[in-house]
Amino acid sequence: MKQGYLVGSEPIESANRTVIQKRMKLSGQRWTKEGAQKILDLRIAYLNNKWDKVIQSVNGKLAA
Repeated sequence: MKQGYLVGSEPIESANRTVIQKRMKLSGQRWTKEGAQKILDLRIAYLNNKWDKVIQSVNGKLAA
């Protein structure tokens, strides 16, 4: 650990499993790059406790 930050591949591999693989590797899934990126953006927002901002953004676009 350097200056309080994790250094090495283990945290990255864990994040990959948590953020990407659980959603993207479901049985029968097929993804375009654009579609996969959108799902990953949503998953990251959820895991970073920013889901309220996503909902506000969607509601704002629907109201327009």
